[in-house]
Amino acid sequence: MTDAKQLIPRTASLEDIKVEIRNTYSNPNIGKTHQVVLKEGPRAYRIATVFEILDSSTGDVHHHALRIDAYKLTRAGWLTQEDKSQWITSEPDELKKLVAFIRSVIERQFPSDGTYHIVDETTYQSLEELIHLVQQADPSDKLRLLQTILTDISRTPIVPRELAEAFSVGNGEFLNNVAAAARMVNYRRIYDELTELVCNSTASESAIQNLLSTNPWLFGSEYSELVERRTWTRDDRLDFMLRRTIDDYLEIIEIKTPFAEPLMRYDDSHDSYFPSAKLSAVLGQVVRYIEEVERQRDAIIAKDGYDTLKIRARVIIGRDGNQEHQKALHNFNAHLHRVEIITFDQLLRTGNRVLDLFQEAISEPELPEATLNAYENISFEEMVTEPKPEEDPFQGYEDIPF
Repeated sequence: MTDAKQLIPRTASLEDIKVEIRNTYSNPNIGKTHQVVLKEGPRAYRIATVFEILDSSTGDVHHHALRIDAYKLTRAGWLTQEDKSQWITSEPDELKKLVAFIRSVIERQFPSDGTYHIVDETTYQSLEELIHLVQQADPSDKLRLLQTILTDISRTPIVPRELAEAFSVGNGEFLNNVAAAARMVNYRRIYDELTELVCNSTASESAIQNLLSTNPWLFGSEYSELVERRTWTRDDRLDFMLRRTIDDYLEIIEIKTPFAEPLMRYDDSHDSYFPSAKLSAVLGQVVRYIEEVERQRDAIIAKDGYDTLKIRARVIIGRDGNQEHQKALHNFNAHLHRVEIITFDQLLRTGNRVLDLFQEAISEPELPEATLNAYENISFEEMVTEPKPEEDPFQGYEDIPF
C-alpha cells in the first residue's frame, strides 16, 4: 500500500499522480489498468483505478478490483489520505454487483430504501423458469430437486438463523416432517460413524468416547442424564458417569476399544471359559473405581449432591466373537455383581434398533412428535435382547413408560 508519509512533489501533474498509482500497485498478476478522476480540485484529487486481475495459470482475466485513492495538497507536496482510500473489492463478482446496484439506484429502479441481492437478467429468467417447473412438478420430482439443492447448500456455511428464515414459509406439518427427517438423517450418520469406528481395528478410545459423549441415545433410555463431571476421586478420571432413569442413581460407563480378540478364553482341561487378560485388567480397574467412589460417597453428597450408593458399572469392550463366546460372556455377566460387560456389537445393535423403530415412526404421518421421541427412549436391555423367532420383535414396546 502507498505510504501515507511519502509525498509526491507539489509540481507533479494529475497524470503524474495517476502513473504513481499504477506503479505503486504493479504486480505480475495485474493486467490492464483503467482510471477515472472522481474529484479534481485545486488542493484535492480522488482517483478510481480498476485493475484487471489475471489468472496466474492461464493469463486470462479472472476478475477486476477497484481502488479509490485520495490525495491532498500540503506545503510539502501531494499527500496520500489513507483514511479516505480503500479497496472496494477483491472477489470475482463483487464489482459487477456493485456496478449493477449503483446503476439501478441512480436510474430509480429500486424503492427508496431496503436491502437487495443483485442477479443478472439471464440468471433471473432462469430462476423464473425453475420456479415454474417446480410448481408444475410432481412430489417425487420436487423431492429430487430438493435433494440436489441440499447437496449444493451443504457445501456453503449457513447459520441456523438463516435456515430458520428459509423454513419460516412452511406450515407446521411440513416443519415437523423436516425436523423428523433431519433427526433420522443425523442419527443414521452418527450410527455409520460408530460402525466405522467399531470396524476399524485402529480406532482410539478417545474417538469412540467423543462420539458417544455427544450421542447418549445410543445407550438407550435407561439413562436420563450424562453427568459432565469426569473426576470423582483424587487419582481417577472416569469415561462416563450416567444417571439412571429408573431410580435416579449413578452408573459408571467405561469405554475401551472394539478389539477382535476373544473376551472369553477356553480352558480345555476344565471345559470352562474364563475372562481374557484384557478383560480381567478392565474388570480390576472398574472394581477399583467402584470402591473409590463409594469410599468418597459422603464427600460427594456433601459437595456435589450426587449419591453414589451401591453404584454400578458397565464396561463396553471388544466384539461378540462366535456363538460360544457370546454364550460364555452371557453366563459370565450373570455371575458378576454390580458390573456388566457389553460388546461394541451389542452397542451397534442397540443403535440399529433405535434407527429401525424411528424409521417406522416417521413412515407413519399420523404419529405425533411425542411418539417419535419415545422411539429413541427404549432401554439398552430391550434393544440388545434378541426376540425369539416366533415373537413379534416390536411387541410390548407400545407399553413402555416414557
